[in-house]
Amino acid sequence: MRRAAAFFVLCGLTAAPPSRSTPRAAHQLYDALNALRLDPGSVYHVKPEQRIELHRGDAKISFDQGELIFFAALDNEITGVVFAGRGHILTLPRDTIEKQQMARFLDSPLLDQDFASAYIRFTDTTSADLLRQLQSAGLKPESDGAAASRWEPILSHLNATHSLRIFCGTLLPTPPPYFYASLDGIATGPFDVVLDTMRPEPFLLGQVRTAAGSNFYDVWASYKIPDAIPMSPDFRALHYTIDTSILPDHSLDATATVNLRALGAGHRFLIFALSRALNIDSVTTADGQKLEYFQNEDMTPQERSVRGNDFLFVILPRSLARDTEFSIRFHYRGNIITDAGNDVFFVGARESWYPHFGDSADFAVYDLTMRWPKKLRLVATGAKIDEHEESDSRVGHWKTEKPVSVAGFNLGEYASSSVTSANYSVDVYANRQVEQQLAKRLATSVTAEIPPGGPTRPRLGMNQDFQPLPPNPAIALKQLGKDIDASIRFYETYSGLFPFRNLSVSQIPGTFGQGWPGLLYISTYSFLSADVQQRAGLSSSSQEHFSELVPFHEVAHQWWGNIVGWSSYRDQWIDEAIANYLALLFADMHKNPDHTLRVWLQRYRQRLVEKAPNADQPAGEIGALALGSRLNSSKSPEAYEDLIYAKGAWVIHMLREMLRQPGTNPDARFNALLHTLVTKYAYRALSTQDLRHEVEAVMTPSMDLEGGHSMEWFFEQWIQGTGIPHYRAEFTVHKNDTGTAYSIRGKLFQENVPQSFIARVPLYAAIAGAHPVLLGTVVAAGPETPFHFTSSTSPHKLVIDPQMTLLCTTQ
Repeated sequence: MRRAAAFFVLCGLTAAPPSRSTPRAAHQLYDALNALRLDPGSVYHVKPEQRIELHRGDAKISFDQGELIFFAALDNEITGVVFAGRGHILTLPRDTIEKQQMARFLDSPLLDQDFASAYIRFTDTTSADLLRQLQSAGLKPESDGAAASRWEPILSHLNATHSLRIFCGTLLPTPPPYFYASLDGIATGPFDVVLDTMRPEPFLLGQVRTAAGSNFYDVWASYKIPDAIPMSPDFRALHYTIDTSILPDHSLDATATVNLRALGAGHRFLIFALSRALNIDSVTTADGQKLEYFQNEDMTPQERSVRGNDFLFVILPRSLARDTEFSIRFHYRGNIITDAGNDVFFVGARESWYPHFGDSADFAVYDLTMRWPKKLRLVATGAKIDEHEESDSRVGHWKTEKPVSVAGFNLGEYASSSVTSANYSVDVYANRQVEQQLAKRLATSVTAEIPPGGPTRPRLGMNQDFQPLPPNPAIALKQLGKDIDASIRFYETYSGLFPFRNLSVSQIPGTFGQGWPGLLYISTYSFLSADVQQRAGLSSSSQEHFSELVPFHEVAHQWWGNIVGWSSYRDQWIDEAIANYLALLFADMHKNPDHTLRVWLQRYRQRLVEKAPNADQPAGEIGALALGSRLNSSKSPEAYEDLIYAKGAWVIHMLREMLRQPGTNPDARFNALLHTLVTKYAYRALSTQDLRHEVEAVMTPSMDLEGGHSMEWFFEQWIQGTGIPHYRAEFTVHKNDTGTAYSIRGKLFQENVPQSFIARVPLYAAIAGAHPVLLGTVVAAGPETPFHFTSSTSPHKLVIDPQMTLLCTTQ
């Protein structure tokens, strides 16, 4: 789930402020920063023997030959410089993951290239550092109005991005230093270099790229550095009261009051997620005092839809003492609901239809009042307190009984069905028609099946004018409700009691699903029969995906994601992986031979070792699980799904297999692990380091491959690393001296992974007419590992891990 904090991650375009405050009002200072241009009297010509250098983070940027021009000062502070000529940048990331990503995008873990120009903004010592070096080199400023004017189009385009960041920094009690450079690389084109402790990971290298008609921000490297301490959290949202009217044209007119607590950081600005399609009318305090805010300043509606952002900056009149509680009231309007045709509606901006503060680990209480056209039905997060009619509208009231990280709603001309259990109820809602685009596709498929003159021979019970009935998603309501109820009862074994009193399952146009607290958005395809899915163009694997996995994956998110949060984008894989693996186990429970756990794992393994369409390499080599959303890039637009769901499920499966022990309940340790995670990390963030600690608390002796009761080897290889190991074995068989047993000696070869990779690999003896017999395990370490087993029978070949306990390929 994307949250407001992501603003400081996206593109790395954040800023800290000048070193002193200014008496200007907020918008006056913003406008002044936005209007900043170059100083035509501050032009310096650098010659090769006078090379000027900057060291920022792990980057060394040199200006070898060319023209340096400083920005005009504002309140005696210089906040920018530009360069045209020949420069060079050299940087080597510290972290293994980041080196791998750098090599992925640049074919080298080292950024070592020339650039032809630079646009640089800063509030650190950059200006003083450059001027000192220029003076030491004997260079004096020259006046060149033409040189300054050539940069006018670039400054007018880029300044607005930085003006707001620089302004927000002026509101901090201790301004952290900031450095941003856009360098026009000779080999790569423009890219960014950022050092800013307003980002959780202060140092960033990245680039905007376009692929297949979509824009991506390829993050080459992003990480913490020792001498840059990220800023502390500033506020926490405690309670949301949202009163929303959905008007006859399906637009929203809403008021939201957010109660917050100051955490003592001394900040005066807050960043809320809010869809760019929604326009703020006013922002006030609880007593009606108007607050200044920034939302896509100076953009037309057309510009906002193309290059606007989904964030809202709110300025407090003064900093607040620690633990001070206060409220901000928003009035806004706009349209995030799209009519998909046939009385089917698509609710966009499901995370940002209201001003939302915080991230996935920030849990708050919600109080929702919704008004909507009475011909429609609406479902929402929380327990329904009331629903009644008022004139041409219906009014509903929902409250959450427990803190949640996000709230949502869905609406349509729904039919519904309910399943009631002892502790909860499941309500399933679906339209009686499919969305218009899908209906057209289905109509086309029917026309293609029938010859122009009609069927050559009437089928039994049909006439010449036969046409299949339009697909009706509502037909699936009762069965889907029963299946979801069954999945809840199944998951309770692993995750504890269902955490909500009600689960509303609603249809949404599209090819995805989402699991909000007590509310599921499920694709239309999941409501359709197999034959209709086939007519719609879905492959057999896609049909199984929508029917066997999607609804039940989202049910599992009721625990994993909505109760247990994640610390950052690097930890989100945990909730997704556990939710997906539990969905696989639920599918396996039905004992359908085509949908067993083994079959799903084989498919995922195949997906990881093959190159996906539009990807530059096999999914298993693209990047580490810990890269999270960064896995999607111009080189692999859909790598997140392939890695997080496929490899993530395999990681949880391998942990489960390692924790299994003989007995009446072989999964006791695995179940205990999941129960601990749900209870210990309820309504808070779970990090990868936390997961490792909890795994170590229940690990078996055989898991301790490196000694020291540590699972570091596993997490470094499977979460922080890339690659899928390939194994093959060579062996010889000899009878022992007594002739009663066979000595099996050989070597296990390990490929496609680093030499430091280690794994416990089971070897089985294949014997004619019998099931393979376990000989033992080999701790593979390095390219080849010798082994020696004794067996009562002579195997005709060795089989490597036939029980699929390890993610690998074999021969």
